[in-house]
Amino acid sequence: MQAGVLGRRQLIEGGLSARVIDRMLASELLVAFTPGLYTRGGPPCWLGRAWAGLLIGGPMAVIGMEAAGHLHGLLGYEPQEITVYSPLGIAPRPGWVFIRSIRTGTGEPVRTGLDATVIDLCATGDEDEIAARLADAVSSRRTTPERLRAEVRTRRRLPDRALLRDVLGDVSTGAHSALERRYQIHVERAHGLPTAMRQTSAGSSHRSDGWYQAYRVLVELDSRLHHSGGAAFADMLRDNDHAAAGITTLRFGWAQVTGTAQCETAAFVGQLLMSRGWQGPIRPCSRCRLVHVV
Repeated sequence: MQAGVLGRRQLIEGGLSARVIDRMLASELLVAFTPGLYTRGGPPCWLGRAWAGLLIGGPMAVIGMEAAGHLHGLLGYEPQEITVYSPLGIAPRPGWVFIRSIRTGTGEPVRTGLDATVIDLCATGDEDEIAARLADAVSSRRTTPERLRAEVRTRRRLPDRALLRDVLGDVSTGAHSALERRYQIHVERAHGLPTAMRQTSAGSSHRSDGWYQAYRVLVELDSRLHHSGGAAFADMLRDNDHAAAGITTLRFGWAQVTGTAQCETAAFVGQLLMSRGWQGPIRPCSRCRLVHVV
């Protein structure tokens, strides 16, 4: 149940004497890996170290931050340091970070709840990383913008509170990735372009990142550095179907939606929309004077 990890206190409460425990250690039936904690052979696995952190932290301990993110399936890697919240003052140990705090937990091994973990993870990272974290959580359908906003409201102290509220507002309107949000804010909104419909279809089963329905223009945003094979072939067929229906598809990646390139992208999209009937005007942003495109 504890991934092979046993605590000295547990063994004593289970009826073993200190002398018996010492004999088991001497015969290597138990192996100590940190004071007061043992395994039944060899170093513990990552999950065992997570359990160890809870045993060190006491009965009210809760796993948090990246370790909780991994346990929830939000992070695909096992963090080297395991964060544990505990109301006790725990001395530092290599491999664990103990934070004196009382947190509500869930699951086995007990960890902070999904919504709380998502917001905790947003405490580190830049704007794009925060947007990606929130968008991934919402698009997984394991939570909602409303639940995450409610979690934000419960925090008395929270870095980037205003940014989190803004990002969650954009996510709730359909921005499903950091790249989509950057396009929405820095290309579309900053230059006064019309607001595209998000994650909707243009007469097919495929949901597009942006659909300027009145002007028959689609925008697709691809955050991948390389796009080849079956996915690229499917995109080609889809673009051809849209072209046959009189719909123009524009495809942009990070290179077109960051830095001064975002102004060039805004000018290009705006001019195409104006050729299709949009009245404009394209509004210059603070970067536009650097590239003189708007």
